[in-house]
Amino acid sequence: MHITFRRLFVLFAMTGLLLVTGLASANGWAPTPHLEVHGESRLTLEADRVDIHATFSVEHRDSRLAMQELEQNFGNLLRTLRRQVPEGARLEAGQIRIHPRQTRRNDTWQITGYTASRELKLVNLPVTEAGQWVERITDGKPTQFGPLHYHSSQAADNRNPALEAALQDARDKAELMASSLGQNLGRALQVQEISSPGVQPRMAMMAADSVRMESVTPELEPGLVETSARVRVIFELLN
Repeated sequence: MHITFRRLFVLFAMTGLLLVTGLASANGWAPTPHLEVHGESRLTLEADRVDIHATFSVEHRDSRLAMQELEQNFGNLLRTLRRQVPEGARLEAGQIRIHPRQTRRNDTWQITGYTASRELKLVNLPVTEAGQWVERITDGKPTQFGPLHYHSSQAADNRNPALEAALQDARDKAELMASSLGQNLGRALQVQEISSPGVQPRMAMMAADSVRMESVTPELEPGLVETSARVRVIFELLN
Protein backbone atom coordinates (compact mmCIF):
# COMPACT_ATOMS: atom_id res chain seq x y z
CA MET A 1 0.00 0.00 0.00
CA HIS A 2 1.33 3.39 -0.99
CA ILE A 3 1.48 5.96 1.86
CA THR A 4 2.47 9.53 1.07
CA PHE A 5 4.93 11.45 3.21
CA ARG A 6 2.20 13.89 4.31
CA ARG A 7 -0.07 11.08 5.54
CA LEU A 8 2.85 9.49 7.36
CA PHE A 9 3.61 12.80 9.11
CA VAL A 10 -0.02 13.19 10.25
CA LEU A 11 -0.03 9.59 11.53
CA PHE A 12 3.10 10.16 13.63
CA ALA A 13 1.73 13.46 14.98
CA MET A 14 -1.54 11.86 16.10
CA THR A 15 0.33 8.96 17.68
CA GLY A 16 2.55 11.38 19.62
CA LEU A 17 -0.45 13.39 20.83
CA LEU A 18 -2.21 10.26 22.07
CA LEU A 19 0.97 9.15 23.84
CA VAL A 20 1.39 12.50 25.63
CA THR A 21 -2.29 12.55 26.62
CA GLY A 22 -2.04 9.03 27.99
CA LEU A 23 1.05 9.83 30.03
CA ALA A 24 -0.56 13.01 31.41
CA SER A 25 -3.64 11.05 32.49
CA ALA A 26 -1.50 8.34 34.06
CA ASN A 27 0.54 10.86 36.05
CA GLY A 28 -2.53 12.85 37.13
CA TRP A 29 -1.35 16.00 35.31
CA ALA A 30 -3.88 18.74 34.46
CA PRO A 31 -3.70 22.42 33.41
CA THR A 32 -2.91 24.78 36.31
CA PRO A 33 -6.13 26.05 37.95
CA HIS A 34 -6.19 29.80 37.54
CA LEU A 35 -8.28 32.92 37.96
CA GLU A 36 -8.33 35.91 35.59
CA VAL A 37 -9.22 39.39 36.86
CA HIS A 38 -9.02 43.00 35.73
CA GLY A 39 -7.82 45.81 37.97
CA GLU A 40 -8.09 49.55 37.56
CA SER A 41 -7.24 52.70 39.45
CA ARG A 42 -8.10 56.38 39.26
CA LEU A 43 -6.06 59.07 40.99
CA THR A 44 -7.15 62.68 41.25
CA LEU A 45 -4.55 65.37 40.61
CA GLU A 46 -4.67 69.12 40.88
CA ALA A 47 -4.43 70.88 37.52
CA ASP A 48 -1.46 73.23 37.56
CA ARG A 49 -0.81 73.65 33.81
CA VAL A 50 -2.96 74.84 30.92
CA ASP A 51 -2.71 74.91 27.11
CA ILE A 52 -4.42 77.89 25.46
CA HIS A 53 -5.61 77.79 21.83
CA ALA A 54 -6.72 80.72 19.67
CA THR A 55 -7.37 81.33 15.97
CA PHE A 56 -6.87 84.65 14.16
CA SER A 57 -8.32 85.33 10.73
CA VAL A 58 -8.85 88.11 8.17
CA GLU A 59 -11.30 88.23 5.25
CA HIS A 60 -10.64 90.08 2.00
CA ARG A 61 -11.66 89.90 -1.64
CA ASP A 62 -7.99 89.51 -2.59
CA SER A 63 -6.16 86.51 -1.10
CA ARG A 64 -2.80 88.31 -1.13
CA LEU A 65 -4.20 91.30 0.78
CA ALA A 66 -5.88 88.98 3.27
CA MET A 67 -2.52 87.33 3.97
CA GLN A 68 -0.73 90.66 4.30
CA GLU A 69 -3.24 92.09 6.76
CA LEU A 70 -3.22 88.93 8.85
CA GLU A 71 0.57 88.77 8.96
CA GLN A 72 0.79 92.40 10.00
CA ASN A 73 -1.64 92.02 12.91
CA PHE A 74 -0.65 88.50 13.91
CA GLY A 75 3.08 89.13 13.54
CA ASN A 76 3.01 92.12 15.89
CA LEU A 77 1.08 90.15 18.51
CA LEU A 78 3.39 87.15 18.17
CA ARG A 79 6.53 89.22 18.70
CA THR A 80 5.03 90.84 21.80
CA LEU A 81 3.92 87.56 23.32
CA ARG A 82 7.22 85.77 22.68
CA ARG A 83 9.05 88.28 24.85
CA GLN A 84 6.81 87.40 27.79
CA VAL A 85 6.60 83.59 27.66
CA PRO A 86 7.47 82.21 31.13
CA GLU A 87 10.12 79.55 31.63
CA GLY A 88 8.83 76.04 30.98
CA ALA A 89 6.05 77.20 28.64
CA ARG A 90 6.27 77.53 24.86
CA LEU A 91 4.45 79.54 22.23
CA GLU A 92 3.57 77.85 18.93
CA ALA A 93 2.29 79.58 15.79
CA GLY A 94 0.73 77.57 12.98
CA GLN A 95 1.22 78.08 9.26
CA ILE A 96 -1.00 80.55 7.45
CA ARG A 97 -3.98 78.98 5.70
CA ILE A 98 -6.10 80.42 2.89
CA HIS A 99 -9.72 79.37 2.30
CA PRO A 100 -11.92 80.72 -0.51
CA ARG A 101 -15.28 82.19 0.46
CA GLN A 102 -17.98 81.12 -1.98
CA THR A 103 -21.40 82.60 -2.73
CA ARG A 104 -24.15 80.95 -4.74
CA ARG A 105 -25.44 83.02 -7.65
CA ASN A 106 -27.80 81.79 -10.34
CA ASP A 107 -27.38 78.15 -9.32
CA THR A 108 -23.58 78.41 -9.47
CA TRP A 109 -20.98 78.89 -6.78
CA GLN A 110 -18.60 81.81 -7.22
CA ILE A 111 -15.56 82.82 -5.19
CA THR A 112 -16.31 86.19 -3.62
CA GLY A 113 -13.37 86.48 -1.25
CA TYR A 114 -10.76 84.72 0.86
CA THR A 115 -10.14 84.03 4.53
CA ALA A 116 -6.57 83.91 5.82
CA SER A 117 -6.08 82.31 9.25
CA ARG A 118 -3.36 81.25 11.68
CA GLU A 119 -3.54 79.32 14.92
CA LEU A 120 -1.77 80.27 18.13
CA LYS A 121 -1.07 77.82 20.93
CA LEU A 122 0.49 78.50 24.32
CA VAL A 123 1.56 75.19 25.86
CA ASN A 124 2.34 74.20 29.46
CA LEU A 125 1.52 77.57 30.97
CA PRO A 126 1.29 77.74 34.79
CA VAL A 127 -2.36 78.03 35.79
CA THR A 128 -1.52 80.94 38.08
CA GLU A 129 -0.67 83.03 34.99
CA ALA A 130 -3.56 81.85 32.81
CA GLY A 131 -5.82 84.84 33.46
CA GLN A 132 -3.15 87.34 32.39
CA TRP A 133 -2.40 85.40 29.21
CA VAL A 134 -6.05 85.06 28.30
CA GLU A 135 -6.27 88.83 28.50
CA ARG A 136 -3.12 89.35 26.40
CA ILE A 137 -4.22 86.97 23.67
CA THR A 138 -7.78 88.26 23.45
CA ASP A 139 -6.44 91.82 23.17
CA GLY A 140 -5.25 90.67 19.73
CA LYS A 141 -8.92 90.05 18.79
CA PRO A 142 -8.92 86.36 17.85
CA THR A 143 -11.86 85.12 15.81
CA GLN A 144 -11.96 81.97 17.94
CA PHE A 145 -10.65 81.50 21.46
CA GLY A 146 -10.28 78.13 23.14
CA PRO A 147 -10.41 75.44 24.11
CA LEU A 148 -8.31 75.58 27.26
CA HIS A 149 -6.80 72.20 28.16
CA TYR A 150 -5.94 71.80 31.83
CA HIS A 151 -3.46 69.13 32.91
CA SER A 152 -1.06 68.31 35.72
CA SER A 153 2.72 68.35 35.94
CA GLN A 154 2.39 65.59 38.55
CA ALA A 155 1.22 63.06 35.94
CA ALA A 156 4.70 61.59 35.33
CA ASP A 157 5.33 61.29 39.07
CA ASN A 158 2.01 59.46 39.52
CA ARG A 159 2.51 56.92 36.73
CA ASN A 160 3.86 54.19 39.02
CA PRO A 161 1.37 54.80 41.88
CA ALA A 162 -1.53 54.50 39.41
CA LEU A 163 -0.15 51.23 38.04
CA GLU A 164 0.53 49.86 41.53
CA ALA A 165 -3.01 50.73 42.61
CA ALA A 166 -4.45 48.91 39.56
CA LEU A 167 -2.41 45.78 40.38
CA GLN A 168 -3.54 45.91 44.00
CA ASP A 169 -7.14 46.24 42.85
CA ALA A 170 -6.71 43.11 40.73
CA ARG A 171 -5.24 41.18 43.67
CA ASP A 172 -8.03 42.29 46.02
CA LYS A 173 -10.66 41.09 43.55
CA ALA A 174 -8.86 37.77 43.00
CA GLU A 175 -8.49 37.13 46.75
CA LEU A 176 -12.19 37.78 47.30
CA MET A 177 -13.17 35.42 44.48
CA ALA A 178 -10.74 32.70 45.59
CA SER A 179 -11.88 32.81 49.23
CA SER A 180 -15.51 32.63 48.10
CA LEU A 181 -14.61 29.40 46.30
CA GLY A 182 -12.83 28.01 49.35
CA GLN A 183 -9.42 28.23 47.70
CA ASN A 184 -6.22 30.20 48.16
CA LEU A 185 -4.60 32.62 45.76
CA GLY A 186 -1.21 31.69 44.39
CA ARG A 187 1.38 33.55 42.35
CA ALA A 188 0.65 35.72 39.33
CA LEU A 189 1.03 33.66 36.16
CA GLN A 190 0.52 36.48 33.67
CA VAL A 191 0.24 40.27 33.83
CA GLN A 192 -0.90 42.54 31.01
CA GLU A 193 -1.14 46.32 30.99
CA ILE A 194 -4.42 47.11 29.21
CA SER A 195 -4.08 50.89 29.30
CA SER A 196 -1.08 52.90 30.39
CA PRO A 197 -1.50 55.47 33.13
CA GLY A 198 -2.56 58.69 31.48
CA VAL A 199 -4.18 61.93 32.48
CA GLN A 200 -7.66 62.88 31.34
CA PRO A 201 -7.29 66.64 30.72
CA ARG A 202 -10.07 69.00 31.68
CA MET A 203 -11.28 71.20 28.82
CA ALA A 204 -12.96 74.60 29.03
CA MET A 205 -14.32 76.97 26.39
CA MET A 206 -14.48 80.75 26.57
CA ALA A 207 -16.05 83.21 24.16
CA ALA A 208 -13.47 85.65 22.81
CA ASP A 209 -15.93 88.57 22.81
CA SER A 210 -16.96 88.01 26.42
CA VAL A 211 -13.33 87.94 27.58
CA ARG A 212 -12.51 91.20 25.78
CA MET A 213 -15.52 92.87 27.43
CA GLU A 214 -14.26 92.04 30.92
CA SER A 215 -12.86 95.08 32.71
CA VAL A 216 -10.57 92.98 34.91
CA THR A 217 -8.27 90.02 34.35
CA PRO A 218 -10.47 86.89 34.18
CA GLU A 219 -10.18 84.42 37.05
CA LEU A 220 -10.00 80.78 35.96
CA GLU A 221 -10.90 77.75 38.05
CA PRO A 222 -8.99 74.77 36.63
CA GLY A 223 -10.26 72.23 39.17
CA LEU A 224 -8.96 68.65 39.13
CA VAL A 225 -7.79 66.18 36.50
CA GLU A 226 -7.73 62.40 36.69
CA THR A 227 -5.06 59.79 35.90
CA SER A 228 -6.01 56.14 35.43
CA ALA A 229 -4.53 52.69 34.70
CA ARG A 230 -5.96 49.25 33.84
CA VAL A 231 -4.35 45.79 34.06
CA ARG A 232 -5.25 42.14 33.43
CA VAL A 233 -3.78 39.51 35.76
CA ILE A 234 -4.02 35.70 35.82
CA PHE A 235 -3.44 34.22 39.29
CA GLU A 236 -2.79 30.62 40.23
CA LEU A 237 -5.47 28.94 42.37
CA LEU A 238 -4.35 26.69 45.24
CA ASN A 239 -6.40 24.16 47.19
